[in-house]
Amino acid sequence: MKRRVAVVLMLAASLAGLVLIFALIVWNGESAPPDDDAANREQADNHRAEGSSEGPSDISREEPREAPPEPEPVPPGSPGSGLAAEGLLVAVGDIMMHMPQLPAYFDPESKRYDFTPYFAEVKPLIEDADWAMANLETTLSENGDYSGYPRFSSPRELAAALKEAGFDIVTTANNHALDRGVPGVKRTLGFLEEQGLVTRGTARSAEEAAGTVIVEQNHIRVGLLAYTYGTNGIPIPADMPWLVDLIDEERMVQDIAALREAGADFIVIALHFGTEYQTEPSDEQKRLARRLIAAGADLIAGSHPHVIQPYEVVDAQDESGAARQGVIIYSMGNFISNQRGDTKDYGALYRIRLRKEEGITRMTEVEPVITWVHRYKAEGRNHYRILPVERVLEERNDPLLTAADYAQMEKNLDTLRKRLAAMGAPVPAP
Repeated sequence: MKRRVAVVLMLAASLAGLVLIFALIVWNGESAPPDDDAANREQADNHRAEGSSEGPSDISREEPREAPPEPEPVPPGSPGSGLAAEGLLVAVGDIMMHMPQLPAYFDPESKRYDFTPYFAEVKPLIEDADWAMANLETTLSENGDYSGYPRFSSPRELAAALKEAGFDIVTTANNHALDRGVPGVKRTLGFLEEQGLVTRGTARSAEEAAGTVIVEQNHIRVGLLAYTYGTNGIPIPADMPWLVDLIDEERMVQDIAALREAGADFIVIALHFGTEYQTEPSDEQKRLARRLIAAGADLIAGSHPHVIQPYEVVDAQDESGAARQGVIIYSMGNFISNQRGDTKDYGALYRIRLRKEEGITRMTEVEPVITWVHRYKAEGRNHYRILPVERVLEERNDPLLTAADYAQMEKNLDTLRKRLAAMGAPVPAP
């Protein structure tokens, strides 16, 4: 009996030892394979962790957060940007088309005109501008319906030549705007529009006339207005008072304010005024132009006298009372025409540099470049080209120019430089 009890005790001890060994194995992580229920639970947990929507889950996980949007960059020239914006504005005077200017530029094969040679020599001065504007003192037509003074109508290809030269703004408010009546106004604007040219001064509808014209380049917004003293006695239709922008001081002051309200940084007014062939501005020109600068305009680009007149820099104040300067160009003269003598064949191409800093736009440089319309004969017809006088005199290697041409240019250059500076404005040394 004692022997049997001893055997039982030995078996129990052995069994206890096995249990202890198994416990030690589990403690060290070497557990036996899970049972079916445990495996099923683990598979379900893994399935939910991979994003399954089936069945309940007690696993909480954090949704991925969207990155905050990048802040909008502050444009150069704006307050707080720490950077300045800069641009170049070019302005020239009257683009005229007398009948002798046409024949040499007609191609009988294509039956079209090509006036691009007019501008070839001055194109480098125009095409690098951010804004380049000219005053078109003729209407445009087609199919041979052309005429010169006193009722101008010129080939539509002139618009393409202006675009090719580098112009992007054409003003149309002048005393010849109605030379071909209402249809002429509409045709002219249509042909200019086809070339992608921005216009101001005449309109085809009340809505078009009421719109604001602002051209933005390099983060600088240049606003444009244009007015004329009259239309050579041709009446504006009573039911179309918006057809041509006439000089009206109170309305002009309101238009300046509206442009500024619309966001213009710099306001240019193309003003067709003054007395033909007078080399000095009249008292009325001075009074009107200075009032417009005081009202908020930055640049007056004058035309109509057909000769160069002086320009001046005027001190003024902006809306906040801060001091600023405006520039008045009383007359830029003729850029292209058939007129000769008494400096009517000269013009001034203005290159004006703008700088916008902390929301304020100012002119940093005003450079008048004197130009001459060289007219010469070839194959019995008149040819025309616009020459930058100072460059031509410096190089003196143009095969189409004579010694007499050089001498005349030199004499007139001295006269015109003195005229430009007559009101104290700086004229760069040659």
